[in-house]
Amino acid sequence: MQEASDGLDARRQRAAKNQSLFREFNERIEHLAGGASSAEFICECLQAECDEPVSLTRDEYEQIRSSSNRFFVLHGHEFADIEEVVETNDRYLIVKKLGVGADVAQTLDPRTREARHVDRA
Repeated sequence: MQEASDGLDARRQRAAKNQSLFREFNERIEHLAGGASSAEFICECLQAECDEPVSLTRDEYEQIRSSSNRFFVLHGHEFADIEEVVETNDRYLIVKKLGVGADVAQTLDPRTREARHVDRA
């Protein structure tokens, strides 16, 4: 049973790392969008080959990003053993990482990482 748990933890950790890379890319998109009220972001699912666009308003994006452990994914791009769907609408789902994935998501969040860097300076 421990091996199954270890395998799940490894999958959750890998998924959080993959999704965090998409989040970094989306942070750049938000920055480049400037004052635009909406933008086309990239689905933050765990599938490394996914590059599906997701249209979000700036307010929607900021609401999701207010938690280090939340990601937006397209319908059908969620994985129940890796993440929990916490919100849904007709365009996308908001998921939160489970187990060790939540810790990885927090650690790799560019916004909290920047804040930690400023605190040390």
